[in-house]
Amino acid sequence: MNKILNGHLSADTAFVVDDYPYGFRLRCKIRYWLEFHPKKGARFWSQTTNPKQADEVWNKPKASTFCAFGGAMYLNEEGHCTWTGVHEYMDCAQLVAWRDTYGETMPEDAQQRLKAWITRKLSFEQSKAEGLHKITITTKEYGYVTDPDFGAPKAISTETTVLKSNYTSEELRAMGQTLRTPMADQIARLSA
Repeated sequence: MNKILNGHLSADTAFVVDDYPYGFRLRCKIRYWLEFHPKKGARFWSQTTNPKQADEVWNKPKASTFCAFGGAMYLNEEGHCTWTGVHEYMDCAQLVAWRDTYGETMPEDAQQRLKAWITRKLSFEQSKAEGLHKITITTKEYGYVTDPDFGAPKAISTETTVLKSNYTSEELRAMGQTLRTPMADQIARLSA
């Protein structure tokens, strides 16, 4: 079972591990924290001490890439500190499950940003379930450069596909209820 870590938002409030390997023989300290940026999202930082120095000197910190809508730190089964992030490519069920598990650990503004993204994602899935989104692909076939009528298409084909949702309307409504957001109001507001 993972132990969720909360409140480690800077180098000063970082989660510190006192006995961490540094090369093959040396041991050092390492600290971990999350950074939340209002426009970029969350990223995970780590920083070790240099055991070759007499005083405690911190090396240059290392940062991960940003996850657009949030992140959370936890200790895994082996006791190692790691993190998980939430990004725009997750589907609705993954987003709701992530928010239910880790959402409380994020700052309030990051929680609101994640909630807004999940609401928009659910609204889009709901409109796909209602058959409101279509993709039309037009293909034109041209002849060779040596043809006398080069430049005019020989054949034109049009194919229209209606996007399908992976969820039923009832499943989407149930996911929306966990957000305490009425889906119909959100769809009307986003499509206006």
